Amino acid sequence: MVNGIVISSMPIGEYDKRIVLLTKEIGKVAAFVRGARKPNSPFVGISNAFIYGEFELYRGRSSYTVNKANAIEYFTNITSDIDNMMMGSYFLEIANYYSQENADEKTRLLLLYRALQIMSKEGRDLELIRYIYEFKTMIINGEYPNLFECKNCHKKDELVMLSKDLEGILCSDCINKEQNGITLKKSTLYALQYVASSDIKKLFSFELKPEIKEEFIGVINQFRNKYMNHEFNSVEFLKM
Repeated sequence: MVNGIVISSMPIGEYDKRIVLLTKEIGKVAAFVRGARKPNSPFVGISNAFIYGEFELYRGRSSYTVNKANAIEYFTNITSDIDNMMMGSYFLEIANYYSQENADEKTRLLLLYRALQIMSKEGRDLELIRYIYEFKTMIINGEYPNLFECKNCHKKDELVMLSKDLEGILCSDCINKEQNGITLKKSTLYALQYVASSDIKKLFSFELKPEIKEEFIGVINQFRNKYMNHEFNSVEFLKM
């Protein structure tokens, strides 16, 4: 039995489905759901994307099959809202791309689950949730700049500028050695540090003033171009 979220679902043959699960126990795993597309199948609802549940898997010679499944959360506020659906699909695609089989993906699963939870609430800032999710994904991947000490002298205070290569932060004493760096407001740096170091359960608990949010998003966009280096299909829907 594994606990996880369906991050991908596609029809196979006349009645079956192939799903991909991001699980707490065994990382990413693909499994067939026999008869899932039959109207009277007990797997009709449980084999769709965004479902969080318990899945009993049978391991065959070359693939897994779902024997039993129990839905815990359907995230209907996401699947019934087009904006939520497009953003959520982007999150699932990111999780699918970076997660691995037989790996410890508990943190990545928790990040996805928490993001979907927050998206389901009224009054949420979808744009901010997106950029927090992207940056925390980089943190989980281990590809991000050190934002807590100067790249040159390792000083831990008066940090004011991202280096031009986006691989570290510079203090006020070292900025003259750098050209074309990105000067940051204190609140922007604090927000970046908070995402980098915060427990995922508290990750989406802050809001940003418009000018700080704009700078925060600009920095994350540059981080994404450098550290994620992959074009996700779902991004096109977010531009519409």
